[in-house]
Amino acid sequence: MVSSVIRIALDPNYVPVWQGQPPEDFATDFAELQTAYIAVQVKAALVEKASGGASDLKAVAETNLEDSTHVLARALANHFKKTGDLDNRAKVDVSKSAIQKLKAQDLVAKCTQIRDLGTVVVAQPKAVQRGVTAARITAVTDALPLFTAVMNAPRGQIINRSTLLKEIETDTADLLEQLADLDDLVLQFDSTDLGLRFIAAWKQARIIVDVGHSAPHPPEPTPAPANTTATATASAAPAAKATK
Repeated sequence: MVSSVIRIALDPNYVPVWQGQPPEDFATDFAELQTAYIAVQVKAALVEKASGGASDLKAVAETNLEDSTHVLARALANHFKKTGDLDNRAKVDVSKSAIQKLKAQDLVAKCTQIRDLGTVVVAQPKAVQRGVTAARITAVTDALPLFTAVMNAPRGQIINRSTLLKEIETDTADLLEQLADLDDLVLQFDSTDLGLRFIAAWKQARIIVDVGHSAPHPPEPTPAPANTTATATASAAPAAKATK
């Protein structure tokens, strides 16, 4: 739900509704929501990786970024070789070890460059067949903020999986509270048709569909009304015979 709300607010069609517009607190609080959401994503990714019980916070995020970038880089290198684009091939023709040797800022820059090239290339003929897919680009896109959020953290910062789960639970509650505050602010963008559409889209994104429960039982059918005319006729028949 948080992801859906953020995606709605960042839609180019809706950004003009709130960016630089009153109430100004919306932009400030929304930026804080995005930062908090990224932090929760980092912890969620670590929970998946740290199945052994504990994990190095920075190392897991870094490995995730390196792995996803390397796969996309090799697919791009193959594509550029076959299309004869030697300039771009030189930018992506990197080994896994070369990526791993990059310092934090250089790693982010390189991975961003490779991701951006993938975004341009994915629509080219045969790019998908060579592995330059939207899914691989998304993997790098998702990994970048997870790493940048912790890249300045000291290496060796060990986080226990159970501790992470408890923190995620608390952080999620905080996210929902932040969303509730934004709900109050978003209602103030009702002075234009676009603002009204933004409010409607925001409310729609806030709806949670609980798929964990079985569908409710259908209501019992209402019995058809009795045929009173037929019943009255049937009841009168014996009486008529008795009179005769």
